[in-house]
Amino acid sequence: MNKSQRIVKQAGILALAGILVRIIGVLYRSPLTAMIGDEGNGYYSTAYNIYSLVLLISSYSIPTAISKLISEKIVLNQYDHARKIFKYAILYVTVVSGIAALLAFVLAPWIVPKGAIFALRILCPTIFLSGLVGVLRGYFQAYSTTVYTSISQILEQIFNAIVSVLAAYLFVKPYLNQPHLKASMGAGGSALGTGAGVAIALAFLFFMFLTRGKHMSDESNADPYVEDGKQILHAILTIVTPIIIATCVYNLVATIDMYIYQIGMGLKGMNHTDIIKSYGVYAGKYVVLMNVPVALASAMSTASIPAISGSYALKNMKDVRSSIDSAISVTMLVIIPCAVGLAVLSYPIMGVLFPQKETIKMASLCLTIGAPATIFYGLSTLSNGILQAIGAVNVPLKNAINALVVHAIVLVLLIVVVPNAYAVYTLPLGTMVYAFQMCITNQRAMKKLTHYKYHPKRLFMIPIIASVIMGVGVYGIYQLLFMLTRRVFLPLMLSVLLGILIYFVVIIFFYQGREEQLNQIPYLNRVLRKLKH
Repeated sequence: MNKSQRIVKQAGILALAGILVRIIGVLYRSPLTAMIGDEGNGYYSTAYNIYSLVLLISSYSIPTAISKLISEKIVLNQYDHARKIFKYAILYVTVVSGIAALLAFVLAPWIVPKGAIFALRILCPTIFLSGLVGVLRGYFQAYSTTVYTSISQILEQIFNAIVSVLAAYLFVKPYLNQPHLKASMGAGGSALGTGAGVAIALAFLFFMFLTRGKHMSDESNADPYVEDGKQILHAILTIVTPIIIATCVYNLVATIDMYIYQIGMGLKGMNHTDIIKSYGVYAGKYVVLMNVPVALASAMSTASIPAISGSYALKNMKDVRSSIDSAISVTMLVIIPCAVGLAVLSYPIMGVLFPQKETIKMASLCLTIGAPATIFYGLSTLSNGILQAIGAVNVPLKNAINALVVHAIVLVLLIVVVPNAYAVYTLPLGTMVYAFQMCITNQRAMKKLTHYKYHPKRLFMIPIIASVIMGVGVYGIYQLLFMLTRRVFLPLMLSVLLGILIYFVVIIFFYQGREEQLNQIPYLNRVLRKLKH
């Protein structure tokens, strides 16, 4: 198995876990929304956006930075150095995440609406725990194993789902006749689930580190020279700081959207409860579903960083370009049909997962309008990781700032112009504008720095054509089955399964004579071999 295939295999493990995590997240959000309502979703999403922002600043980029720093030392056989980086990373997140959690708790009344304060304060301890989880995940990823990260993510989401639903039920029960208080307390219950999930993930990763993590390298190999603590902390800060700022700006779009939408619609005279509810539909339904396929790109980015960093440290640009090509190819083959599927089946998907009659049309139209953003976000997420892996950490930062400024201006103009009844649809449109800019500018920078040559037909055109054919087929199959059965769930499931079959039949047809380019996809290579025989 060559390096590109290993990257795809590790990314496949992480992607399967990520998609499973997103599916669990979608499934538990359905009963949760039924309990806390769209207003509760709005309060939780508001608190979660601030929590995510604080997490971005304090520790979100730690796995990427630690994975990059340690993998560079491993490829040079500097194992003592790698272990020392790990120890100082623990020190770094303990201090920074601890301070960030305390500040968020104290400042909560001034940075979120009254109904979201309870949820944000419950989320604060999770900021500290997430930093430690990030260091352990980065350590394992540096040794090119994503298994422990994947298992920890699944455990985290399972406990998140269970505790969120149970806590929300217990929290809202005394306030069933007080809608606003019920929504606020329900959001707090959902936040408690987030913290419980992170705590379980930390416990699992710590156990794996004690039992196996310490013995993943040749401890008898002593480095002739190991940097002192100050040098290592400086190296961590040098890598972490630009990545944190870039990732923060990259993800700041959600928080910016929240404030622009809530303030803008307030100035246009919309009722506060309606603002929170409509924002809850966007953030608690559209965004949750959009993030399912983006999990693949995130996994591919995470899995590619150690290999690309190692190859780049050895100046092996051929391996760097090969890894980039494999990552983009696999990501586009999967994420493009996902986006088309979400667009054409948006109404039945929302009907099954979030059957709130008063907002189902709003939610499904958000998904249809914003589905292309999935492709752009996927490609920009992947290119962010690649640029960071080759040390160009300031490039995504510059691109993200430029895109964010344009995005904010476009969103403000849209909210001013669009009537109140349709204003919520400006949010997925704005998201698409931002993601498209990041996608284009990152790809241009990556091409310039690595001299990677794109193959538009193979990477983009074939998946798009196959996805359009699939989309037409899926829509027709669903409509026919729905007319025959007058049911939603079974026709939806059958149309999705048949859509997957249609897509890969078309892909295999287009790749006739070039099957080796599909062999890098785990399990698909086995199918191709069986078809030949």
